[in-house]
Order: sequence, then C-alpha cells, then structure tokens
Amino acid sequence: MRWFLTGPHPLSDLLRNLWAACHLLVFRRSALRWLVPTPFNFLILLLLSLAVSFTFDLLSEGWPGQWSPAGVAVYLLPGFGLLVFGQVLATRHGLWRLGLAPASIWLAADSLLGIVQCLLLYAGQHEWLPSDISTYVPVIYTLLYVWPVFALVMVFTRALAWPRWESSVAFGILMTLFAIWILAFSDERLWYAEVSEEPVPAAPRVIEEAALYAQPELLQRALSAVAPQRPGYVDWYFLGVAGASYQSVFRTEAESVRALFDTRFATSGRSLVLLNNDDTVYSQPIASRTSISRALAAFASRMDREEDVLFLFLTSHGSESHEIELSYWPLQLSPVTPSWLRRVLDESGIRRRVIVLSACYSGGFIKELQSPDTLVIAAAAADKPSFGCTDDADFTYFGRAFFDEAMRREHGLRAAYDQAMMVLSEREEEQGYGRSNPQWVIGERLADELSLLEGSLFPPAP
Repeated sequence: MRWFLTGPHPLSDLLRNLWAACHLLVFRRSALRWLVPTPFNFLILLLLSLAVSFTFDLLSEGWPGQWSPAGVAVYLLPGFGLLVFGQVLATRHGLWRLGLAPASIWLAADSLLGIVQCLLLYAGQHEWLPSDISTYVPVIYTLLYVWPVFALVMVFTRALAWPRWESSVAFGILMTLFAIWILAFSDERLWYAEVSEEPVPAAPRVIEEAALYAQPELLQRALSAVAPQRPGYVDWYFLGVAGASYQSVFRTEAESVRALFDTRFATSGRSLVLLNNDDTVYSQPIASRTSISRALAAFASRMDREEDVLFLFLTSHGSESHEIELSYWPLQLSPVTPSWLRRVLDESGIRRRVIVLSACYSGGFIKELQSPDTLVIAAAAADKPSFGCTDDADFTYFGRAFFDEAMRREHGLRAAYDQAMMVLSEREEEQGYGRSNPQWVIGERLADELSLLEGSLFPPAP
C-alpha cells in the first residue's frame, strides 16, 4: 500500500485516465501521455466499468431482480484479452507500463460510452428520442462497442510505430475476438429482472399460423367496411379498444359499448372494435398501436374531419407511469402512452374528439390529450386506481356506471357522467374501496358545441 499512499491522489488519476480515454476516442496519441496504468487504477477503472454496465442492465431489465455472477465473468473476458495484448506489447517493446495500458484505457473508454448508452436507453424508454433516431439505436450500440477497440489499435500501433500490415493483423484479431464475444454472450447480463414462478400459460391462438395470416385481412376488411360521412349531418364514429388479452372483461365491455352506440346512437356502419382476446382472433382485428393508428386514419379518410365527431374508448389495465396496456402474450405490443396517442390523433386530422379511458391512473393522460375541441373522460385520477377488472364481470365499475346504466337513460354526456359519478361513488364505498376520482375535462370550443353535436347522438327525450 506504500506506493498508493505516497503516490498521486486516486481521484486525480481517475480523471486523468478518463481524459486519456477521451483522447483515445478521437484517435490522438496523446492519450498515452495522460494514462496512469497502475494496478490500483486498473482496479478502479474495472469497478467503474462494471458499475456503468450494471446500471444499463438495471435500466433495461427493471426492478426487482437479481445480479448474475455468470454475467460478471463474461464481462471480464474482454479486459482479460486486453491484458494479454498488453503483455505482448510490454515484452516486445520492453516497457512494463504497456502491460496494463490497453486494458486500462479500454475500461475508461467503455465507462464513458456506457454512460452514453444509459442515456440513450433512458431517453428511449421515455420516448424522448425522435422516431428516426430510435430505429438506429441498436446500430449505435454496436458502433459504441467497436469504436474503442478500433481506436485502441490505431493509437497504440501508431505510437509504437508498427508497420501497417501488423496494425491490420492486430485489429483483425481483436475485432474477431470481440465479435465472437458479442455473438456468444449477447444475452448475458449483470442484472436480470425477477422471473415469475407462475406456470407458463398455454400458447395462445394468435401465434397459430392461420391466425397470423388472417389478421392483416381482418383489419383491412374492418377498415373497408367503415361507412363515409353523410353530407349535412354530424356523424359520430366509434372506435373501441380492449387492450389486455388475459382478462375477458375488457372484451365484453368494448363489445357491449359498441353495441350500445350502434343501436341507440346511430354509429352502425361507423364503428369498429379492436380486441385482444383468444376467442376473437379469427373474427376481429387485434388491438395494437398499428391497428389503432390505421383505424384512426381510415376514420379520418371517411368522415368530415372538421364537423364529425370521433368517440374513442380504451379499456384495459393502466399503470402509475400512465401507460394503458396493450398485451397479447407472447406478442411484444407497446402500450398506449399519452404522447403517442396525442400524436396519432393529431396526425389523423380529426378535430372533434371524445375520448373515454377506462383504466387505472388514466387521469394522467388528460394533460397531453386536452385541446379546445377535445373531451377527455378518465375512469380514475392520475394517482388513483379504478376497480372491477375481474374475469367474472361484463363491465368494469366505471364502464357499468357510465355506459351500461347512465348512458342508457340520460340524453347528454354530461348528464350521464354526473349520474354515473353518483352511482360509482356509492358502489366503491359499499365495496370498501377508495375513491377512483374519475375526471371530466372538456375544451372550451367543444363545450360550446357539445349540446348541438349531441343532437345527432342522443335521440330526443320521449
């Protein structure tokens, strides 16, 4: 320990090594002048690189979970290979300091680029990246692996005056070893999400070959059947989305609400449901971001986008991070998020929108979706769950109170909402639940027009 106690401050050495890595990444030989390749500094850089990689895997896999000893062993392999490379350099040139230099500077560079990867992953998870950049993120990750190895060979062989053919051979050997490492151990992680011990359910029908080929035709047939708007009338178009395949209540709720609109509110021919359910995979298009955006585009092409009204109903599970679930295991379906939904609605060009979200924490969508021509009705506040999502139910608590009871009797959306809130609060209190606190937020222009628009939706009172 004497060499450490009497030597430079470890923080200063760490900063020098990171600065050397910056020089390396821009292919400057001055990287070797800044580098401090001592055993202690090598250990510090190894721990830093492991910490950054662990952070990336934790962000990717999520919490809770467990660390992987095998992943640590796999991660140490490149450093071990570069230690061998360093010993070759030290023996050939008679400089002991070269023994730790390649591995040390690579670990420093890997730490810096790992931080970049963490930032990219975090930005992608929060949809901060433009869609054209998100497409190339896997390619960017690969480049971030190759870049420091290429820079290391270029800088060291130029600084040591190696012939070009030797530089090419060294680069080829190192890149081959790195490629083998990436291909062989690409699935290894330092951290894995906790695996549920519940039995794996039987394979759903959606992955049957016939169902896979039927889905594009089902969606196209459903979209083609949507009727055009009637000149001189305000037409309402209904789109229902049942997101979670593993609970049938969402399917029955979406289908029941569509039937209500078709029979009482004259949307027959101008309505569509997207369902994630094994019983309908051969008869109805599934609910995904793609099918939702295509349905909105089809509605927009047939309606008067300035005069007609879109009624969008989403029913599924919601999360505290304000995402509405679209799931059909084992398909990997992205959830509905406030920013995505606002974007596809704006791209459709449909001006007048009534959006009903029957999901926990759905009030978190309001801020993103509100506009002068939009009414948003959420089954729960942004920080509250909603109730009634059970397989033995035909409706959620909110869906039953608002659609199945109030809208069958009332002759206006606001009257139906007010009536449903009274029933819902009593029902939640009887069951011992907390208040879900549903939300009603309407834009100023639509508020002025709503009573007139409802004239074509609700029949006159008898």
